[in-house]
Amino acid sequence: LALMASHVGQVQDRLKRPLLIENLSAYVTFSGDEIAEPEFFARLCARSGCGMLLDVNNLMVNALNAGAADPLAACRAFIDALPLGIVGEIHVAGYSEAGEIAIDDHGSRVRPAVWAACAHALRRFGALPVLVEWDTAVPPLEVLLDEAARAAALHG
Repeated sequence: LALMASHVGQVQDRLKRPLLIENLSAYVTFSGDEIAEPEFFARLCARSGCGMLLDVNNLMVNALNAGAADPLAACRAFIDALPLGIVGEIHVAGYSEAGEIAIDDHGSRVRPAVWAACAHALRRFGALPVLVEWDTAVPPLEVLLDEAARAAALHG
């Protein structure tokens, strides 16, 4: 946490602007974790003055890969554990499943549970930009526009 906050501070000082730091996709868990990820982001943002880019698809991939009994509930719990005011942008995307692992591949439509988690985040944090990430197996423009329209519709 101290090292990350230091590096984020260095970059922000150089750029003369705050960064948004994204939560990552995880394919393994570590038994030695000392801080829950939402708490880590809360402390990082408090120490460095950065914000968070909340990737809801990554939350879902992580919940699936960790074997959560209810992945959507796990995503909602993560979102609810974040302090208000630190999230500056939300990302959604598609993921693929390869056997027992979910892969954040940005190559398909956003799944219903990811949209549900995104809607939950918007209710909690208010109107924030939502970006649909799609950078593999890019479909026709109409499909991309439909996904963008679904994101826009979440704002009411």
